[in-house]
Amino acid sequence: MIGRLGGLRLQLGLAIFGVSLGVLIVSLLVLQGSIASDLRGRVDGQLRDQAAEFERYAASQPLTPDSLPDVAKRFLDTQRYHAASRIFAISPTNGRPVTNEPELLERERAEAEGQPGGEASPLLSAEEGFSTVAGQETGRLRVYTVPIQARGQTVGMFRVADPLTPLEDVQSELSEGLLWIGLLAMAASLLAAAAVAAFVTRPIRRMASVARAVGEGDLDKRMGKPHRNDEIGLLAGRFDQMLDRLQLAFTRQRDFVSDASHELRTPLTVMRGQLELLADEPDRDVRGANITVIVREVDHMARLVDDMLTLAGADTRSLVVAVSFSLGDFIEDLRRDLPLLGSREYEVTTSPGGTLTADPERLNQVLRNLVRNAVEATEPTTGRITVEVRPTAQKAVRFSVRDNGPGIPPAEAERIFDRFHRVRAGRSDGAGLGLAIARVLVEAHGGRIWSEAPDGGGAMFVFEIPGYEPGG
Repeated sequence: MIGRLGGLRLQLGLAIFGVSLGVLIVSLLVLQGSIASDLRGRVDGQLRDQAAEFERYAASQPLTPDSLPDVAKRFLDTQRYHAASRIFAISPTNGRPVTNEPELLERERAEAEGQPGGEASPLLSAEEGFSTVAGQETGRLRVYTVPIQARGQTVGMFRVADPLTPLEDVQSELSEGLLWIGLLAMAASLLAAAAVAAFVTRPIRRMASVARAVGEGDLDKRMGKPHRNDEIGLLAGRFDQMLDRLQLAFTRQRDFVSDASHELRTPLTVMRGQLELLADEPDRDVRGANITVIVREVDHMARLVDDMLTLAGADTRSLVVAVSFSLGDFIEDLRRDLPLLGSREYEVTTSPGGTLTADPERLNQVLRNLVRNAVEATEPTTGRITVEVRPTAQKAVRFSVRDNGPGIPPAEAERIFDRFHRVRAGRSDGAGLGLAIARVLVEAHGGRIWSEAPDGGGAMFVFEIPGYEPGG
């Protein structure tokens, strides 16, 4: 039994969850970074716009190093209310900075002077361009610093700053929100992964259940018609085909043992009786007759064994060894050998030659079985057997064997090719294996065989073998 920790469903679910979790974490981090960068960009943009606004205002004023403080005061007076507590610090080259937060900067300066190396507030020490500074009073500030130019010389520095505390609060709330979203998404991902894993592995688990039942001896267990057209559905179909072949192999093995025990019992019983009579028989002629019976039964047993071995090996690839041979030569050999099968009136009709890719020995065996079956169904003096060979439009060769015997009863037509089935009403096929072997050999060639009831009475067996090529 598959352990729960090692089950495919759990492994697949964890794999899906792991991939989903990784994608989720990366997505949230990228989203958080993107939002933070966008917020920081907006702050920087506002600071840059503020510096541009001062530059435009200063350009409309008579700006000198001495007039810069007055220009700065007038600019600050024009500024509207800023909810974010924006801080301005306009520092002349020689002079005290002008700011909208003088008390704040004074406290920052005093605190800075009380520390080693400190002479000014962090805001007034910010370098040119964008920078982030931190003070005891102001906290973290985003500062934009640009030089103030007048007549080609620098007359001071313009600094504008926004506190980063509101931005950091927004980012903190965003991180907390994304964390909750991530946790909910993880829970949903876990449930989805479990559902997907259960759906994907359901046929495989059923396949394992079927395999276990087959292993316990239930060969009729099947997956059933697949309801999916993907690889899993294809696997389920192939699995059922494999089980069909396995069941067929077991059935053939069981039938072979049953048939062998049934069919060999009669000749063995006859031989045993003849041997018992032979042991007590003083007459030489009678002993010779008994020996003749024994030899005939041995030959019969040998033929039975050969036929059953042929049927038992019907699933092997070596049953047919196809080669290309002349159809005309094959028919001539058949015409010559037919009288050896029984004294009947034979007629062989054939179309122009060509080549056929098949196993000539197995093909000859099929024809011999059909002709022998016709011989047993007809009388020596009146029996007539016709063998016809002609090509078809599908590059195949059609063989037919017709006799003028009593024919095949309609009720027997469906079972005529079953093993050990003997036709009543005067037809006999020995042990009932000849037609079964003929069907096996024809189908091994990729062909088909059937029986017909021709006009005028009698029976006709027809089979087609592919692989025909017209020519010389």
